[in-house]
Amino acid sequence: MAGGQAVRPQRGRTMRRVLLVLLLPALAGMVASVLARSGAFEHAALRELAPLLAILGMPLLWLWISWGVAYAGGWHDLAKAYPLQGEIPVAHRWRFQSIQMGLSSYRNSIHVAADSRRICFWPMVLFRAGNRPICVPWPDITVSPAKVLWLPMVRLHFARVPQHDILIRRSLAAKIRGAFGDAWPVG
Repeated sequence: MAGGQAVRPQRGRTMRRVLLVLLLPALAGMVASVLARSGAFEHAALRELAPLLAILGMPLLWLWISWGVAYAGGWHDLAKAYPLQGEIPVAHRWRFQSIQMGLSSYRNSIHVAADSRRICFWPMVLFRAGNRPICVPWPDITVSPAKVLWLPMVRLHFARVPQHDILIRRSLAAKIRGAFGDAWPVG
């Protein structure tokens, strides 16, 4: 809060990110379509280039999508505000968990670790591009119940980045609370 006013989510910024993520491939497709119609490429040459384009294009597309999901959902902002300092905690780890951040949903692809000082989130290897680990100290977290469709969830709200929350399943929250009852934020 600044000056007695609540901090409002930056929806315009999120929408610009989403538009950027959606418009770049559309623009690339339009350029390719114009080039194909203009006759600048011979069809035989294009057939010969197709395997090379697929070999180079698919990994680049994967990296671009992974980065776009991280950017649109807020992972990028959280990782900037709460970077990993030192090593990821080894006290307790829960692998292949599901979380939701804004417009992004990470199903069974996030690893969670916690100790008495902090909780960390990081994606499995395939999704690490653009997704640096997030390590949040317990005092910066407030917890509240939430529901996504019919699933009971727990919302983790962060002091430094109030416009982005992480939703975790209630079962994961219970495991973390069981391991760190004293550190778990009461909400």
